[in-house]
Amino acid sequence: MARFFATVFSTAVVATALVALAQPARAEMCQNPDNLTFVSGNGHCLAIKTYPPANGPAKVLAVVLHGDLSSGGVADEVFFMAEEAAKAGAVGVAMMRPGYTGDGRRSTGIATRDQDRDDRYRAADMDSITVAVRSLKANHGVDRVVMIGFSGGAVISGVMLGRAAPLVSGAVLLSCPCNVPEWREYNNWGPLYNAESPHAYIDRIPKGTPVIALTGENDGNTHKRFAIAYVEKANAAGAKARFVEVPGANHGLRRIKEQPQLTDAIREVIQGN
Repeated sequence: MARFFATVFSTAVVATALVALAQPARAEMCQNPDNLTFVSGNGHCLAIKTYPPANGPAKVLAVVLHGDLSSGGVADEVFFMAEEAAKAGAVGVAMMRPGYTGDGRRSTGIATRDQDRDDRYRAADMDSITVAVRSLKANHGVDRVVMIGFSGGAVISGVMLGRAAPLVSGAVLLSCPCNVPEWREYNNWGPLYNAESPHAYIDRIPKGTPVIALTGENDGNTHKRFAIAYVEKANAAGAKARFVEVPGANHGLRRIKEQPQLTDAIREVIQGN
């Protein structure tokens, strides 16, 4: 009988351990971050995929942030943008936001799609990503950082332009809600009372910062009106912003990848134009 209970207990311990390993930690720093596959944020260990620059030493770090992936899946769909940044001469880094998986690795934390409404787009997760980006900038010894964000990743990138100033010296905002309260109302979704929003940080963006906002012609989620209004206000505040409509594209990336506008925007911002 004692042997039976010992066996049951051991099995239960192993099962509990396996469940624990499968769950993302709420706050956990990297034990030994190499800044190539993992980087420490402020309370998170963030998985990354790094693409070396195509033409020797780089002066620019380009960090790509994926969307919320509301329908599930992994973050690999944005890796091509980090690769394009590397082709343009930057260190390209695709970063998995807290709680998300990409390239077979998982960031600690809770994914936005799994968070309670009041926890989405809160400053803590954005500031954790900012800490990670600062570490990557120092590690790679670059002069400039540009952010490339898709959808929810564009929200974070847009906030960082002002909130983390002057860390970010340029951004590509793809399918950007840009004004989170108005975006939620447009889609008949409930408000996110504690969410940060790019439009609230426009006045903090350093003068002359290049910002390119791209939205698909048929995007019914993040309608182009949000990016257009953001660009107008950013220019009025002294940024160097412009809007690009991607013909025939909706909110997804498939059609956008087929068009040259995104690649051109990535190269332009990396070059600081």
